[in-house]
Amino acid sequence: MNRVTHPDPAALGGIVNFRPAPLVAASGLSLKYFAPVAALRPYVQCYWQARGRGGEPAGVELLHPDGAAGLLFNFGSALERDGERVGGGCWVDGPKQRTARLAVRETLDLLGVRFLPGMVFPFVGEALSALVDGELTPGVALRRLELEALHEQLHETPDLSSRIALLEGYLLERLRRHEAPEVPALLASLGWLQRRHGQGSIAELVTELPFGQRRLERLFQLHVGLSPKRYARLQRVARSRELIKQGGVAASLTDTAFAAGYFDQSHFIHDFKAVTGFTPGGYLDYAQRRYG
Repeated sequence: MNRVTHPDPAALGGIVNFRPAPLVAASGLSLKYFAPVAALRPYVQCYWQARGRGGEPAGVELLHPDGAAGLLFNFGSALERDGERVGGGCWVDGPKQRTARLAVRETLDLLGVRFLPGMVFPFVGEALSALVDGELTPGVALRRLELEALHEQLHETPDLSSRIALLEGYLLERLRRHEAPEVPALLASLGWLQRRHGQGSIAELVTELPFGQRRLERLFQLHVGLSPKRYARLQRVARSRELIKQGGVAASLTDTAFAAGYFDQSHFIHDFKAVTGFTPGGYLDYAQRRYG
């Protein structure tokens, strides 16, 4: 197999001193986040490492959708997501519309890149609509990305900071070769929906754009993989989850629905369950067990 060659990340301004923010979950998952170099911050949310802790019983971690996509590299045992084993060692993780459930065992060892919503296109060169619905697209299916060769190099580089530097060098080189087109209207639309937590009609959004809804739909399908309406729903459900966690045992689900932009309980329950797999009341019980 040909090795992927990349420039020295330090020479390109890549970060060398990483600042992990560790989180140890009740599922036994040890999770660390790392910030990208300045040149990648318009595109990359973070790099992350997820590992199972020795001696911990097997658990399940919820992976909630936020409209973003990522790259995923496995160095442990076979990955199990949504009750099924996933073959391969590296994938493009397309934008999800439903919460995924990751099995956490002590042999879990993952490294990933999480892009900002709408910002992965320069790195994969694929319409995001082809990568949606929560399926992991194996690296071998997108040979031009050379993800399998990159995975092999990462596997041969056991030091975490060196792995992230190698991964960052790959992204910087992809960005150099495939410069992102300017899509200010897409960024403005995403920001509009994010600031409103998915509230406000798409028709209202379109009145602030220099083109119509049909072009907005095409932009979202290409760069986000979801329609603006689907993306807005993810934002509203994410806001609902945060309100439920913040409210704790005193959380009023009626008030939560209203604050998240729902004006009837049936619509709220339908959207919440369609995305998370829980009813709002079921998620409140889960949050109490998980977060206290």
